[in-house]
Amino acid sequence: MISLTSRQTMLQRQLPTVRDIHVRHGLDPSGIEELVPLIEHFEIRVPLIGAFSCGKSSLLNALLGESVLATAVTPETAVPAELRFGPQRRFVGCLPDGRQVPLNEADLRENRLAPLLPAGWVEAQLPSPTLAARQQLVLVDLPGWDSGVAAHERVIDNYADRSLAYGIVIGVEEGALRDSLRRALLELAITQMPVVLIVSKADKRPPEDVQAVAERLRTDITALMGREPLAVVITSARKNDLGKLETALDQLQAQAGEIFETRIVAAYRRNLQYAAQHLGLLANQDNKDADRLQADIDKLEQDIQTFDTRLQKETEALEAQIGPILGTIRQRFENALGERIEMLTDQALNGQDIGDDILGTARLVMSEALRQEFEPAMQRYLDRLVDALPSRLDFNLDLSSPKHGGAADSSSEFRWKALGTTLAPLLLKIPHPIAKLLAPLAFVLGALLDNRADRQRRQIEEARQREEVRSRVHKALNDAARQIDTLLRPVLSEQVQKAQAEVARNISTERDNVNKTLATLAAALQHGETETAALRQRAQADLDRLNALLAELTPAA
Repeated sequence: MISLTSRQTMLQRQLPTVRDIHVRHGLDPSGIEELVPLIEHFEIRVPLIGAFSCGKSSLLNALLGESVLATAVTPETAVPAELRFGPQRRFVGCLPDGRQVPLNEADLRENRLAPLLPAGWVEAQLPSPTLAARQQLVLVDLPGWDSGVAAHERVIDNYADRSLAYGIVIGVEEGALRDSLRRALLELAITQMPVVLIVSKADKRPPEDVQAVAERLRTDITALMGREPLAVVITSARKNDLGKLETALDQLQAQAGEIFETRIVAAYRRNLQYAAQHLGLLANQDNKDADRLQADIDKLEQDIQTFDTRLQKETEALEAQIGPILGTIRQRFENALGERIEMLTDQALNGQDIGDDILGTARLVMSEALRQEFEPAMQRYLDRLVDALPSRLDFNLDLSSPKHGGAADSSSEFRWKALGTTLAPLLLKIPHPIAKLLAPLAFVLGALLDNRADRQRRQIEEARQREEVRSRVHKALNDAARQIDTLLRPVLSEQVQKAQAEVARNISTERDNVNKTLATLAAALQHGETETAALRQRAQADLDRLNALLAELTPAA
């Protein structure tokens, strides 16, 4: 197995040659330049999630050997903290719009982070030996999962596509998975995200009880996610019992090389192959004259016109599938919430807010349905378009994944595979009818609790009240279900239109690049054999260099 460090070093050594070749032949370097920061500093995140007071911050402090994170944090003031290695101590607050807020160590340790609420986070660099030994890992202390539906955005939406695995932290005294955490695990299972089970506060129970809790949690997580946790770790921050957690982190660090290979090296290789295709045209290995080159240009234009017609037809066909897909999503939504109506009724009778429960279920249902229904339809759409590409534009049309690691502009980025975990702002509209319908219940329930004289009459009144609450909950769920089409149809339609625009943009860019390459060769032919021979010689020499670099990227058997 090739180490991550050696692969990074190899790509860094190749970059000057690759850049020179792109400049010399007027090739677009943007694909390579986007990868440079990731080549030079590759990192992947390991978020820790769990209920408030489960011991996440204490565990991280113990790992670091110092008190960096606040441990007495309320849900209202919790801010994610990303911990990474750095030779100098550095703390900065980050806001979603790109602004940064200067922080110092005391701000983080004492939780003076109000300027970052509600959606900001902290980036901390520390010269910690623990982090130094695992420099590709960024440990993330996330707010307690029970902090409400906003936790979905932080825990899954902001981290799932940038993470290697999640650490699921559960205090041994808690001993079981809360419903909110179960929904989180089910949603992570949809994205096939590995998890490490971390049983914290092991010093608070006898060893045999701790083992029983760990085994029960392992069984529950396996049943929920369809596969076992990557590791089951029993820890105690108070007793500094962290050896198994450090071993688990080492196992994750060992996977960084494979992740780098699939995410970075593969993209880098595609860019080199793309440049080699254009150098192959310039080298004119078929020895075409000016007339034949012009014929190629004319043929390309005809093929693109044909492709544009096919693109429009395929897009219309995909648009027609949105209605049935929404019908399936609504049915699943109604079924899932219908199964929970008695539980939701109990929660409402007890004065609990059922909005987060409904939103969590809605997210889970929509994520699963979109991946099972919309994602395959979109993939078939793209596959058919790739098959229909003009032969001259034989390039890798890879639109399926958001760029790794960057700060995406969600208003313009084509992110159809992330749809299931980026709908929280829309779903926040769903609870309004629930709140409106259930608001009058407080007075009614108060009257019920004051009436203790007649037990039989109270039981009758309780049944009547329960049926009233159940009826209101049922109506609220129906109202929420009816909003599915209104909320999601424009989102899915927008993604289809973005897909069409992205395909069209790629085709237009590639057509311009091919035409430019062919026109350069045709111009050289018009200036005579000497200039043509020099152009072909330069192109062939650089093509040979690129092929040699590509050969280096292939590990020896």
